[in-house]
Amino acid sequence: MSRLIVFFTIFVLCGCSSTNNFVKVAEDKRPNFLLITTDDMGFTDLGAFGGHDIPTPNLDMLAMQGIRLTNFHANVSCAPTRAMLLSGTGNHEAGMGSQQMTDAFKDMPGYESHIAYRVATLPERLLAEGYHTYMAGKWHLASESDLGTLPGNRGFERSFALMPGGFDHFKLLPGEELPRVGRGVAEVPYSEDGRMLSHDDIPDDFYSTTAYIDKMISYLKSNEADGRPFFAWLAPTAPHWPLQLLPEWKDKFIGLYDEGYDILCRQRQQWASLAGVLPQGLEFSSCPEIAKPWSELSDDERAIHSRTMELYAAMVAHLDSEVGRLLSYLEETGQLENTYIIYHNDNGPDAGPMFDNRSKLSRFDNSISNLGNRNSWVTNDQGWADALSAPYRGDKGRNYEGGIRVAAFISPPNSNSQGTVSNSMLTVMDILPTILDLANIDENSINLTKKDALPIRGKSFATLIDNSEFQVHKANEAIALDHSGYSWLTEGDWKILRIQGEDEWQLYNLANDPKELNNIALLNRNKLIDLVSKFDQHANKIGIIKR
Repeated sequence: MSRLIVFFTIFVLCGCSSTNNFVKVAEDKRPNFLLITTDDMGFTDLGAFGGHDIPTPNLDMLAMQGIRLTNFHANVSCAPTRAMLLSGTGNHEAGMGSQQMTDAFKDMPGYESHIAYRVATLPERLLAEGYHTYMAGKWHLASESDLGTLPGNRGFERSFALMPGGFDHFKLLPGEELPRVGRGVAEVPYSEDGRMLSHDDIPDDFYSTTAYIDKMISYLKSNEADGRPFFAWLAPTAPHWPLQLLPEWKDKFIGLYDEGYDILCRQRQQWASLAGVLPQGLEFSSCPEIAKPWSELSDDERAIHSRTMELYAAMVAHLDSEVGRLLSYLEETGQLENTYIIYHNDNGPDAGPMFDNRSKLSRFDNSISNLGNRNSWVTNDQGWADALSAPYRGDKGRNYEGGIRVAAFISPPNSNSQGTVSNSMLTVMDILPTILDLANIDENSINLTKKDALPIRGKSFATLIDNSEFQVHKANEAIALDHSGYSWLTEGDWKILRIQGEDEWQLYNLANDPKELNNIALLNRNKLIDLVSKFDQHANKIGIIKR
């Protein structure tokens, strides 16, 4: 049965068109892989995770046909998550100990701020085994001065990639002031197939999400009849700031969020509970609020907050629509039925502020009536981030669960696991070994040219496809990570964390307190000492610098 028209009872989904014009290919039983990494989305944005306010039928369909991974963890922000994803090891080992280069990190191993040569990337491993490897979307792992760190030189056969963490979603006009988005931003910060592009390489009607899908489909088409399997990584920047949309999309959600983020926060938690993606026994009457209550905002403040969430929702809905276009292509060409699809978000939702130094360029008109257009710059603020990460505490950049626990799923071809949920503790490091496992590729393949590559820290979660109760990481397995001084370690239900610039560690039992409201460090000194010792051993071994 077609994966695009499977009918299930939880959601009424929009079917994608299908034809019988299948491409005849040589026999090759190895599976394809489509990996989707979204940017700055909330835990409950997808309908399959409780977000009934934003239509996401295509991603929902895939999630409900597979296994939703409700205890899946990324890093605190974009670049370290991508480093872990592509290396199967920690972000520090992979060169992204901090995506902000400071004097304290200069010339220090683990803080190169690009994907390190000491790791073998996932596309390098798959390319060596005869896979086509394609990428379209945000890279955020390159050096300013070393083109060897571009995706086209780290295993991707074809690639179209944004270099920095964020950028305008439209093409800049000649002479327009560059956005203030970090190190080494060029007028055209895109690369294709290992070379940086020029202004003339970008079409005038460029819009990021649409362009990424167009490129991915073109790459897949170029080899669809040769019988070799593919690995395709789609990493769209939407809904990462700035909130900019195609004109026909920006007003689709007018008025939907006028009741405010307090109401949405409670609704999202209730819907997520009904969807079965939250721990049992959580109380939903309150939200992890940091922002000023909606009732205390002025009418003008409410209007602009409502508008930013309308734009955010439209970017997510448009992204899902474009994913549907990619799925339709795979269906029409007969490739979808042999494709594993893995989805995850890269970190918690962005908490703003709505306007900062990046929004102050002279080319921006940030009047409320103009927000969402190509000549505007705005992002969501703290109140919406609270709602989108609820019931978990924190947001992007923080090492509380709201900053690192993200929506994820695996949708196998011809799956019998429809509607399944797994609460197994997972990290983004686990995706690489899972794909190698499903492709029947050994970590130490004789075809791999990097014989001295660092070992993989992650573990395959392929077993979850047939046994969703399986626990991938054992209860006594410590998983330690740090990004730029935000440090944390989990071991079973226990978690310690330390905030950048602070000396004291916090201790939580996530089974009893998944919202991380009760720091029990003083009540469990022996457990705290034990876990801190394990973190320190790891930090000393790989050279983590306390900040």
